[in-house]
Amino acid sequence: MLEDHSFACWTDACWAIRDEVAHECRLAHELQLLFFFSRKPAMDYESPWRHLFEASLPPPAPDFEAYNEFETDQKARGNQQAFNYFLAAGPGSPHESSNITDTDKKGQDLEATKDQVAKKRKIAIDKAYRERCRKNKIETERNLEQLRKENDRLKGENAFFKTEADRTRQTLQSQEQEMKRLRKTIVLLKEKHDKQNTVVEVLSKRLAGANDTDLQRENTELKSKIILLMSQVNDQNNVDKLQLQEKNAQLEHEKSSLEVIVQALCEKINNEKGHEGDHAS
Repeated sequence: MLEDHSFACWTDACWAIRDEVAHECRLAHELQLLFFFSRKPAMDYESPWRHLFEASLPPPAPDFEAYNEFETDQKARGNQQAFNYFLAAGPGSPHESSNITDTDKKGQDLEATKDQVAKKRKIAIDKAYRERCRKNKIETERNLEQLRKENDRLKGENAFFKTEADRTRQTLQSQEQEMKRLRKTIVLLKEKHDKQNTVVEVLSKRLAGANDTDLQRENTELKSKIILLMSQVNDQNNVDKLQLQEKNAQLEHEKSSLEVIVQALCEKINNEKGHEGDHAS
């Protein structure tokens, strides 16, 4: 933005210098013509050397043009009027004696006009410069305000992310502790399950063996009962005896079953005591 301002100032200065140089060239050309006609002897006829002298004069500046009398540029109109006036002032003209005075006056007017134009141009350049500075200041303040708002927003997001990170860290720590507790619980449940499986296997084996023994014993007893019933069908004492034997056999069977259960429970208790001793060590 500063480079654009410097370039604009440099461009304005170049245009001002160009206008001043062109104006000086026009004044020099007009003064040469004025000097020639003011020094020429008074004659009633036009000198044949006039055209040769005019042809020998240097050409005007490249940007010099013959302005018409109705142009709005006061400086150009003044130059054109002075040029026309000096061309009209020939030998025997009533204006011949006052050419130098009028030329000085026109030159002073042209200088005053040039100074006014230069002052106006300088004022316009300064005004444009101040306007650009004012716009640049407003634009800079607006950009700073936007950057300040963006900075505040980013600070808020940063604080939110920090809070979220702390909360997530605490959650992860809690979940890690819960995972450790669950692992310990799973280990204990697995040990308990293994113990129960061992007890079930022992009981199943004992019960299976007991069932086989009971079935054989029951078959033997049934055979004995059949024999006794066949031999002593009509003997009441034998019937009572058979009932007692049957009840005794039933009690024996219950006793065997209870012994198996008690033995399995004792083994289970011994296994649990052994595992507790391992954990304690």
